[in-house]
Amino acid sequence: MAGSSVLCRRCNRWRVPRVIYSRGLPGVNGWRIGGGKPISNCCPFCLSEYWDELEEPSPLRGSLFMKLLSIPLTLILFALLFGIVLKLSVWLDSSEVLLAGNILSVYGVYRFGRWFVN
Repeated sequence: MAGSSVLCRRCNRWRVPRVIYSRGLPGVNGWRIGGGKPISNCCPFCLSEYWDELEEPSPLRGSLFMKLLSIPLTLILFALLFGIVLKLSVWLDSSEVLLAGNILSVYGVYRFGRWFVN
């Protein structure tokens, strides 16, 4: 196991990385549906998920305030992207541009919302 230990910058101890897995949904007879994907890791001594960073991330990140703030921001972004796509499709006189642009704007807004909250 030489070389598999890393230094925790919080407690200054050498540790073997411990993986945190997603939970999934409870199924029948104790089985779980989905889940089991690695989502993070933590130091087994101080239980910090930020063992490799010198500074803690902002406490606002992932908070209820940021989740509520993401709703109007994603709606504004969707309105901007949809307006640009609509004007572009009218200018080019193409329904394919409108369809592709709407799909891309919905996907882009979804990714922005996920990035902003997480």
